[in-house]
Amino acid sequence: MPDYACADFILRSEIPLPELIEVGADAAREVVEIRRGAVAATGEGFLQRDGDTAVLRLPGVARFRVEGGRSITVDVDETCSERNLRLFLLGSALGILIHQRGLFPLHANAVVIDGVAVAFAGHSGAGKSTLAAHFSAAGHTVLSDDVCVIGLDAEQRPIVYPGLPRVKLWADAARLHGHDIDGLERIHDDMDKYQLGLPASPDQPPVPLAAVIRLVREGEQPAGLQRLRGRAAVQLLMAETYRPQVVSALGLQEAHFGQCVSVAATVAVLDWTRKWGHEVFQAEVEQLIRQLEQASIVSVGV
Repeated sequence: MPDYACADFILRSEIPLPELIEVGADAAREVVEIRRGAVAATGEGFLQRDGDTAVLRLPGVARFRVEGGRSITVDVDETCSERNLRLFLLGSALGILIHQRGLFPLHANAVVIDGVAVAFAGHSGAGKSTLAAHFSAAGHTVLSDDVCVIGLDAEQRPIVYPGLPRVKLWADAARLHGHDIDGLERIHDDMDKYQLGLPASPDQPPVPLAAVIRLVREGEQPAGLQRLRGRAAVQLLMAETYRPQVVSALGLQEAHFGQCVSVAATVAVLDWTRKWGHEVFQAEVEQLIRQLEQASIVSVGV
């Protein structure tokens, strides 16, 4: 089975995962196995837990048994395409495994600016992936799109691990960045959304996290960059957690709250309310970078 780089571990998978980078053996990283097999149904809920094992049931896709952050068994529905299967395997199922491993996944992308990671969170359609594609085109490393995996270094400081080296763009955003969508792969058989591969290295180390920024459209609150502190910062991180319903289903509420408090106390947590529209996008990003520089969060502009 091929091995793929992912977060702080290696995925050894019976299911081909072209979205990830194949790597050789690495004794320093734990191996997580993905294999095909029978997974028994467990009740009516979409997610059931028994000890350190969780079963995720997605009708028409698969049942996934995720065991203790060590393995994922996939029981594929015969009607599900390989493309659709990978979307949920590398999304919801992998998100459960990341939670089980004690890591903190945000529903965000992460961009390296001046040697530090800045994570951009926000609801679907807030422009996270478009922003990541912009930074990539400007020469910045994009560590992750959609799921930003946060861990701790030896000194207990938050770091961001590299994730899937691609961004997911709606057709209009892909065209805006000069891509012919006929040459891109859809992320799902029935969605007009495409994945764009990004430059990546299997040896990319984790990067210190400097800020978490939530994207907000102008009109929802006053425009500009607003720093959040204390309870407001913790609440933002809790709200922007990837698959937050998994936290309670796995009984991880206390640990998750501790992660949010730790990150909020260590890095800048901000709301960025910006004007909307492709015609003002570049100017808004440039203004954001200037504000981050002024706040000493980053020191080199785009």
